[in-house]
Amino acid sequence: MRIRVYNSDDIKLQGLAYYNDCYKYWDLNHCKEAFEQEYPNLIPKINGSFHNPNLKMAVIKFDEYEHDFKNYYQNLPNKVKRDIKISEKHKFYFKKFNFNNYLQDFCEINRSQNERRNVNPWYLNSPEFFKNSHSGYRHEWEDDLHYSQWYGLFKFLKHYRQGDVITNEKLFAYCKLAVEGELATIHLIWAHNNFLNKGIMFRLLTSVIEEAMKNKNIKCLVYHAYQQYPTWKSRMLFKPEPIEIIL
Repeated sequence: MRIRVYNSDDIKLQGLAYYNDCYKYWDLNHCKEAFEQEYPNLIPKINGSFHNPNLKMAVIKFDEYEHDFKNYYQNLPNKVKRDIKISEKHKFYFKKFNFNNYLQDFCEINRSQNERRNVNPWYLNSPEFFKNSHSGYRHEWEDDLHYSQWYGLFKFLKHYRQGDVITNEKLFAYCKLAVEGELATIHLIWAHNNFLNKGIMFRLLTSVIEEAMKNKNIKCLVYHAYQQYPTWKSRMLFKPEPIEIIL
């Protein structure tokens, strides 16, 4: 599949850079030095192919569903639809959010995952480490075709705080989506381990897919390599597909 990302000197291809080195290119602010100094040398490596020409990515082609989320949803397995309804029953709701207002919950989600498996120490940094991340505004390296957005699954909790910020809601699952031209990519994505049985991961990802489908410029959504959790990704209708990037 050939995808145009419309590269230019004024923007940074966040999705492609992240998939090359997720800890070096996870945020435009925190990774400023890498984007300024090492990123230019990264682009020639990406040129003509996405990550690896022989590596099949996990892809949802929006044209297969006529860019209509209802068509996508109807094709989901009944067990996935059931879990989505479970999350709705438990009053979880989906929306975009400003990452910097939910740093404590973000770190709690990461630590909950570490309780069942050893995660990369990067995820176990304190909220202070993630403070002042790029979120909630148009960065100087973004434009209408190149941008990122945080999405999350929440529950209403009156008077609930994130440090000094009163949010009145708690974050239980998060996803950062990067858009560049015809391509959308899943960046950081995780859900609170203690609430996975409430269907929150299925709800989060399908909701992100719905948001991406609203952008008619986007041709496909990529979620890393297909060989990573292939059974789970196939349930979400991701298919193995080689991607060729047209810069």
